[in-house]
Amino acid sequence: MNAKNLFKFVAVVVSLFGLSLTFAPEFMAEQYLTNPSWLNDGVKMVARSYGTHLLAYGAACWYVRNAGSTLGGKVMLLTIMLSNLSLIVVHTLAVLNGIEKATGWGQVILSIVLAVWSGTLFRQQQSVVA
Repeated sequence: MNAKNLFKFVAVVVSLFGLSLTFAPEFMAEQYLTNPSWLNDGVKMVARSYGTHLLAYGAACWYVRNAGSTLGGKVMLLTIMLSNLSLIVVHTLAVLNGIEKATGWGQVILSIVLAVWSGTLFRQQQSVVA
């Protein structure tokens, strides 16, 4: 459970989601939305924009995978932790409000794992510096 493994794992997972959202928003709507007819041109544009952001996020994780306890590595650990804490809230509310199917709970679980993993590594690196 080191930072290099976390960065590789995050790079792969977010790249898969990024590719799916960028190039197949209809497929993702079928998988996640309780009412896929909500997918219109505006929602597709937002999904594709978010998908390209995830691809960039994945590339950043891949390039920082060997950074160890450098400032760049610490910043990426903090970014992974904060973004996943936000995703926990967003996807939990989406499932509870009937916007997402039960598959959204999978995203919540993945985000909990990533938030805990990155937070643990971030705290370990902070205590080594202090």
